[in-house]
Amino acid sequence: MADGKEGGSALLICVAIGVGLALADGALSTQTSTGTTNGTTTTDGSGSTTTARSSSTVVVTSDTTTPPTPLSSCPGRVVGESTENDITLRLYYDSQAKGVNCVSAVHHGTVTPPGYLRIEIRFADYTGTSWPEYASQAGAPGAAEVTGTYLIATDNRCMSAAATYYPSGAEGGSSVSLTRVACG
Repeated sequence: MADGKEGGSALLICVAIGVGLALADGALSTQTSTGTTNGTTTTDGSGSTTTARSSSTVVVTSDTTTPPTPLSSCPGRVVGESTENDITLRLYYDSQAKGVNCVSAVHHGTVTPPGYLRIEIRFADYTGTSWPEYASQAGAPGAAEVTGTYLIATDNRCMSAAATYYPSGAEGGSSVSLTRVACG
């Protein structure tokens, strides 16, 4: 243990087990974001905990009132993709946190303000607009890509996703969707 790596790994394993047990018990409310890290665990004093392993971070929250801030990029592998109306929509899956599904979209043309892209993700059997069964994000005016909107605890559940391009910044844009993807 001359370099301290073994102790850090043991601590990380203990924290991961504790987080998993607390989540299963419903007693933990944490939120983190995905990014590259060096395998650390940090707490910022506000109740948020970041638990990292090798090169990624687990995204976990049990807050059922407000979706967390979108991620800077979607973790995992692409499990669904569709291109229509000059928009490519991708749905990603990562096995962390009992499953994380994340959505991103790219418009393959010029997007000028006030035009924007909007993405949404939902459990396929849910028609409402409340977190944790539904999340959406509007991209910045003029941005040709929007990414990082996600849902947690998605293992063994079908997902639906959509992206809509509003060229004038108002309703009535073109769209692409994925329905009943990543089931079971």
